[in-house]
Amino acid sequence: MPRAALSAIRKYYASTSTMAVDGVDFVIEAGEIHALVGENGAGKSTLARILCGFEVPDTGTVAIHGRNMSFASHRDAERAGIGFVPQYSMLASSLSAADNVALGHEPRRMGIFLDKRRASYDFAMLAERFGFSVDPDAAVSTLSLAERREVEIMRALARGGDVLVLDEPTSILGDTETNALFALLRRLKDAGTGIVYISHRTREILDIADRVSVMRSGRLATTMAASDLDDVSLAALIVRSTPDHQAKRLTRKPGSTVFAMHGVSTRRRGAASLVDIDIDVCAGEVVVVVALGGNGLDSLEDAATGIVHPDHGNVEVLGRDIQSIEPRELRTRVIAYLPTDREGRGLCGRSSVAANAITKRLPYYTFSEYADGRKPHAEASSILESFAVTNWERRRVDTLSGGNRQRVVAGRELCGQPPLVIAANPAQGLDSSARSMLFGRLRAMRDAGSAVLVLTSDPEDALDLADRTFSLYRGTLKPLHGSEADAPSLAAAITGATP
Repeated sequence: MPRAALSAIRKYYASTSTMAVDGVDFVIEAGEIHALVGENGAGKSTLARILCGFEVPDTGTVAIHGRNMSFASHRDAERAGIGFVPQYSMLASSLSAADNVALGHEPRRMGIFLDKRRASYDFAMLAERFGFSVDPDAAVSTLSLAERREVEIMRALARGGDVLVLDEPTSILGDTETNALFALLRRLKDAGTGIVYISHRTREILDIADRVSVMRSGRLATTMAASDLDDVSLAALIVRSTPDHQAKRLTRKPGSTVFAMHGVSTRRRGAASLVDIDIDVCAGEVVVVVALGGNGLDSLEDAATGIVHPDHGNVEVLGRDIQSIEPRELRTRVIAYLPTDREGRGLCGRSSVAANAITKRLPYYTFSEYADGRKPHAEASSILESFAVTNWERRRVDTLSGGNRQRVVAGRELCGQPPLVIAANPAQGLDSSARSMLFGRLRAMRDAGSAVLVLTSDPEDALDLADRTFSLYRGTLKPLHGSEADAPSLAAAITGATP
């Protein structure tokens, strides 16, 4: 008997005239990893949210162990044995890791008082069982993104679910963390857990999945054994032919220095430190820094954007200390910033898609322009159309799929011609078409004179984009020249296999 079975599921959003899921049948067997794939907006996340109780289908049934269920909330789905690990963090940042795992299921003394010691102990036992290393007493706000992902997975496991749903689980993980996650998933599969694995990464899917289901325009296009597919055939199923946006590498000499870090060092609990970082980015070039999780990429992002002041050294933009530039000027006129944490830093989830698209323009509208609404609407429309965001009118941004939310951020940040672009893990969660579109835009901005700094955990981003490449390992930055920047050498550099 299947662990879970969705039959004839249909979900229509009347406010946007969008058929998100159209008559889909989807089965999760015991002891299998079932990959759910498709382009952004294909309906994967909506189907997963229905299974996990976040959405109620218009028609169709959800059966757990052969019994039809009706979920009014995610808590109902949890009680039925459905664990969910979201693409974007749903943790309470002010609470400890252990408190987040116990949240809603807190152990109590005498049936009244919260037993924090027991919560910490239960967390430690779970971490030991599955090989996690997060400090149970560390506040989530101090953890790196990779560590937060571990806490999300532990919280789902702590509910004892028979079905585990993971939405883009490796989007912020490096190879080491991904391998550890896959080892865990295989142990869970062997124990009989049914796992739904949502991803765009073909190699990961073929490495971890037993079966693959492809969604397209809200419908289930096909389900196949992963062993019957290879990278090329799976990519063709996920993404229908798209134009090649690949451009030639930079052949002319870059311009003057736009961005520079001099002797930057940081110390951050829960994230790797930076050690005496020196780097510069000139007008008209793309510089890519590649690092696996836990090696300081988050710290570098915070220092480069002025969010965190380094303990030693300084960061300069256009020859000025970044801390001396007025924040509104920095964010609206100087830097285009695509953060790794799109939800926390890039979007206001309760606001409309249009409002999120024109956030950088808001300070410059007159009262009459804003009240009239025509100019803001026209500019929002232009920005969103430039990154192929459709069905956005009268919608909140948190109703979009994860990939389309990223398109909103990219469209807003990459309109115009700012002196500096800082893109952190810019392609995470994007399908091949959106990735090509984004990289084409970054190259175009470089060619028009912007300085582009890309911080990424994906070596392929450097191979596709970089005019100059750096590796970051244990907080130390190393430039890679010529043949050192090829795939094998880059992989060795970011894993510490080279001196």
